[in-house]
Amino acid sequence: MVNGGYMLVKTLAALGAKRAFCVAGESYLPVLDGLLDFPHIDVVTCRHESGATFMAEAYGQLTGLPGIAMVTRGPGACNAAIGIHTAMQSSTPLIMFVGLINSADRDKEAFQEFDLRQMFGSLSKWQAVIDRADRIPEYVARAWSVAMAGRPGPVVLGLPEDVLFPETQDVPVRIFAPVHSVAFKGQIDALNDMISRAERPLLIAGGGAQWSDAACSDLLHFAKTAHLPVATSFRCQDIFDHRDKNYIGELGTSSNPALIERVKQADVILALNARLDEMTLQGYSLLQPDQKIIQVLPSAEEFGKSCIPDLAIVASIEPFISELASRFDLDGRRWSGWRDAGRLDYLDWTAIPDQRDKKWIGADMTLIFKHLQDHLPQDAMITTDAGNFSGWAQRYLRYGRPGRLLAPVSGAMGYAVPSAVAASLEHPGRIVLGLCGDGGFLMTSQELATALHHKASPKIIVCNNSMYGTIRMHQNKEYPGRISATSLTNPDFVKLGESYGCFSSLVSDAVEFPEIWRKACAYKGAALIEIRMDPAQITTRS
Repeated sequence: MVNGGYMLVKTLAALGAKRAFCVAGESYLPVLDGLLDFPHIDVVTCRHESGATFMAEAYGQLTGLPGIAMVTRGPGACNAAIGIHTAMQSSTPLIMFVGLINSADRDKEAFQEFDLRQMFGSLSKWQAVIDRADRIPEYVARAWSVAMAGRPGPVVLGLPEDVLFPETQDVPVRIFAPVHSVAFKGQIDALNDMISRAERPLLIAGGGAQWSDAACSDLLHFAKTAHLPVATSFRCQDIFDHRDKNYIGELGTSSNPALIERVKQADVILALNARLDEMTLQGYSLLQPDQKIIQVLPSAEEFGKSCIPDLAIVASIEPFISELASRFDLDGRRWSGWRDAGRLDYLDWTAIPDQRDKKWIGADMTLIFKHLQDHLPQDAMITTDAGNFSGWAQRYLRYGRPGRLLAPVSGAMGYAVPSAVAASLEHPGRIVLGLCGDGGFLMTSQELATALHHKASPKIIVCNNSMYGTIRMHQNKEYPGRISATSLTNPDFVKLGESYGCFSSLVSDAVEFPEIWRKACAYKGAALIEIRMDPAQITTRS
């Protein structure tokens, strides 16, 4: 006989879980105890539930498997909700386990009681409360499948105390392989026919967690064979190698105006795993009435949210792009000039001169990113918060496997530090750069303690302009000269980093950055670099 907590961990181990991110709580003590019996599952103790779910989301992005988060009831679940929303909008597989009150006390407003299904109903793919210990393997296996099936996303499972603590039979764990949707031959033939009639085709790729390295390789082969220009959807840039001549840019908050016009001019758009959401379509303004849209998604429920495709194909991206790469035989050289013009636009948009005429009071962000553009290794991993500072990473840095970009499609602040910690734990031999604004950094900076505790070594850059920069930009546009609630008073970030045990340094002029960055990368542990920037340098276009 074993308790329910042991059965839960045993099931996770059988399914292939390797790491769990948690903030400990008394409501799920049997699970914490059960983890001791499965030491190959690395338990990452976080300092806030938002950090735990952000880390689990980053793990899901990197592995394609569900990130595992564990939190306690009430306040813990509320704190964790931001990571669930982030996983939902980024289509990332994640399972969050929430310790709950005893079932007999339900609906009495017991200590920290809340309605799990009601709270997470619009934030997750599936939410359930396990009612019996002997059903734990069934629920957990189903959660694992749901999180990865179709359009991936988060699942939330509630764990009442009376399910975890009592003893139950140690039953075998039955698991099943993930289910993939496969396109019909006729659909691929129809896709080929529509593209063959195009004069100005465009491929838009999206949905980061579902693209394995093999799928990215097949996409690259397909684009080369078909001579197709490729753009990526909002914060999904690492799907396609930026060094390849077929890549023409990213659609999002820092898009090249020339790329935006090119999307409008395209006569056939092939959207591979891209939801064509508000950010990608610039407020739903890009698609034109006379364009033909081919949309390939793993779940039929997604069609029609932003457009009605002329050809809708339900297919999991990995088998689909493999089939497309092997079967597509059209000669696309007649539109190669259209592709090459898009590529030149991209190269012009991302070029940075060695010297800049404009002088800033503080470090020039563009010159700093010139150094990063030239010196980041190809397998570097970049994580960003939401904010205007991220525009430099989106516009100027080069991505493509094995290099990765982890960034919140949801626009969540506070994401960069936890995701950088998770990425550093998953890939300890690689440079992991976490980019934050001063506002977002202080939302989850405590996870530097997690990095030190678990010997992770992310390199965190805090872009400090003493304000909520994105909101200030919109404020100045809508209400010129009327600044309200966007000014910030910050601590000494260098001393804060030193107090955690990080290598810490201040950059107040861009000429200082190369040597400080070199020292940060050489340092074996976590590092924090504060960039003191001019508040007037509000965007890459400043």
